[in-house]
Amino acid sequence: MAGLDRSKGTTESERYLAKLAEKSFVNLWTYPNVYRDQGNAGNGNGKEVCDLLVVCGDDVLVFSDKTIAWPENCDLAVAWQRWFRRAVWQSLKQVNGAMRWIDQFPDRLFIDRECSKPVPISLPPPDRRRMHGIIVALGAGEACRSYFGGGSGSLMVTPSIVGEDHLQPDSSLPFSVGDVNPNGPFVHVLDDVTLDVVMQELDTVRDMTEYLRRKERLIRRGQLISAAGEEELVAYYTTHMSGDERHDFTTPDGTDLQDSDFIAIEEGTYDHISSHPQYLAKKNADQVSYVWDRLIEHFTRTMLDGTVLTGDESDFDLNTYEAGIRHMALVPRFLRRVLGQAFLEALENGRDQPRFSRAVLMGKSHTGADTAFYFMTLAVPDPPPPGGYEHYREVRRNFLRIYALLFLRKYPHLQRVIGIGTEPPPTGKDHDGSSQDLLFAEQPEWTDELHQNLDTDIENFGIMRPGTFETRAFRGEEFPKAIDDSSFHPSPTAGPNRRTRRMLKAKARRKKKGG
Repeated sequence: MAGLDRSKGTTESERYLAKLAEKSFVNLWTYPNVYRDQGNAGNGNGKEVCDLLVVCGDDVLVFSDKTIAWPENCDLAVAWQRWFRRAVWQSLKQVNGAMRWIDQFPDRLFIDRECSKPVPISLPPPDRRRMHGIIVALGAGEACRSYFGGGSGSLMVTPSIVGEDHLQPDSSLPFSVGDVNPNGPFVHVLDDVTLDVVMQELDTVRDMTEYLRRKERLIRRGQLISAAGEEELVAYYTTHMSGDERHDFTTPDGTDLQDSDFIAIEEGTYDHISSHPQYLAKKNADQVSYVWDRLIEHFTRTMLDGTVLTGDESDFDLNTYEAGIRHMALVPRFLRRVLGQAFLEALENGRDQPRFSRAVLMGKSHTGADTAFYFMTLAVPDPPPPGGYEHYREVRRNFLRIYALLFLRKYPHLQRVIGIGTEPPPTGKDHDGSSQDLLFAEQPEWTDELHQNLDTDIENFGIMRPGTFETRAFRGEEFPKAIDDSSFHPSPTAGPNRRTRRMLKAKARRKKKGG
């Protein structure tokens, strides 16, 4: 596979957005400045579809990014309208146009203006595709802080403002955004403050898209009165769990909101949570999860650089290789913690054994319960085999294949398994300088011959002998218990928060003055 030369963004804010997205969503599925070939008549001048496209699994994220300076020397209401039209409304047109194009022509997306290099990742089929529009509107933070006399500078989320009401002085509120696209897919608006918060707190594709979907449902059901900023919504969401053990906008005890239940989230909720001992304990516990991120980055880098090493190229399927990495990337942050720890423990246990393996299966109530991961260490023979290190890797890949079939047969509810093979680190040293092999396998059509061949391999290679094979079920607390966690889960307020009350009073004064 040849190396992939992509844009890094054409403006400072686009470059920053692309950098954030690559860190959160991984570079293999992140494409700044995507173009379409409509109307270029072969002249090599494609039209930009969006500022950033992220495609992973069934989710497609379409970003439009604009930095618009706050208008000076004019009335606040006029300044807000001017800024909103340029920063948000124009971006909304781009997002809607991009989503229409993707729906109609998913195979006509390019990563260069000349439209000579198609986006190398296939989009999910229409019946599974989930589109997320995201506007990044920068430039109003200081004016917002000045208007409120402090605070974070984030835009309020006020769902009662709908569509073109944002453009009408009598129905809009300064520094407040509601449902900007009520007749189409929900489009989210992030700003100077909340872009960083959302991308850092929800820093995997799964965590981000789950949040976007559940936020959309909350707003479209009419159950959010207001939130003092997107960061307050993130704080509430990440500290509440539904009955299926997933984050959601629930009541504090985890029960679903009823039709008569409404939420208004006060300013300061995110600040309170982010300084709480239980939140800090979570962040500390998450450190091991970034082992998983580094593994993903290693495998994606070999694809993007065109340096995938597979032994027999005739047996290599790039789409299968990508599928394995993709399922690694679809693991949320909490489960990455479990997998990262399991991988490190497999390395440690394999230090003094010729071969060691560990499998991790998710509970059936968890995301990705139909996917299992396993890790195998295989010591490099000393002296090396006749075929050298590459022969050793061929043997290691063969072991990975045997283990994959073993797990798929042993756990028939699994649809797929992903295996990672490596050599154990020498005693007293770290794992730098080693190689890793990735194997992706789906549930096969089992035949008598396949069963017999697997049984023969298990017997011949001594697989599943005591001490060399472990299966671990998932367990753990996402937020480890702190000394005092009684104040950790914020409760929704009964009515409009302080920022909303101030806005409503200002709106009433304008109407009285005009009337």
